[in-house]
Amino acid sequence: MVQTWAYFDTSTYLKIFVKEFGSIQARELVEKYRVLSSAIVSVECFSALSRKKHAGELKTREFETLINKIRESLAHIEIIRLTDDVLAKAEQILAGSPIRSLDALHIASALIFQEAMRISLPFVTSDRRQLKTANEQGFKTVFVE
Repeated sequence: MVQTWAYFDTSTYLKIFVKEFGSIQARELVEKYRVLSSAIVSVECFSALSRKKHAGELKTREFETLINKIRESLAHIEIIRLTDDVLAKAEQILAGSPIRSLDALHIASALIFQEAMRISLPFVTSDRRQLKTANEQGFKTVFVE
């Protein structure tokens, strides 16, 4: 069965690996859709896990296990590279929205993919500000608490 693409922001993608509120919903969505994300997803995941490790929320062994699981998972998802087109689209988004630069890169990546494939792409996020901007950009959004 061919699954429909869905774009996953890091805020939701990380929930697949870390048990927190919304993790069950994130895992269900991964089963439902073919996962697509930006090349920045790994760096953002590693950053979030590193902060948890330094805050004492993760032991070194848990951190390393999660990092390895994320690295392995990236081979099974579609990654959108940071191209000049993605960067230009992110700049356009930032000119009209107060969201953060990395959030704009995610939305721009999804827009570029959607335009290239000529499909309507669900945008999955756990970030309310990003959700608002993704909606403004015309995405059908899925919010994971």
